[in-house]
Amino acid sequence: MAKRGTVKNYSLTQEEFVAKTYDGTRSPSSGAADNDGGDVRAERDLIECKVTGRPGKKVRSTSVSLDVFEKIAEEAHLEGRSPVIALRFWDADSPLANLDGWVDLSVRLMAEDAELREDQLKLEAKIESEYERALYGD
Repeated sequence: MAKRGTVKNYSLTQEEFVAKTYDGTRSPSSGAADNDGGDVRAERDLIECKVTGRPGKKVRSTSVSLDVFEKIAEEAHLEGRSPVIALRFWDADSPLANLDGWVDLSVRLMAEDAELREDQLKLEAKIESEYERALYGD
């Protein structure tokens, strides 16, 4: 485990948080190996994690190039997954911050995000229909 308070420690903590949130697993090499891209693998996603700031050092912006997203997209698509970049900022004063002071955002291709939203709406409609059927009968 990385030494507490180091950049590596904050990165590992974010990767563990993302893995838990997406019900995935953290890559042992944390995206460092050429043959093991991405930091977290979930059922449908390959996630690259980026953290900036730390308690006591608020940072409200970061730079992520299209090159980074293209790299994770290429790796994700080879595995049949969707590419995602998980961004983490430390800003306890932000209205978006969690109780620990972190703001966690995910970035994905708009078309894939819209597809996920469509799937979610279909599932919600199906559940509502089944609930009404159980409640009122056919």
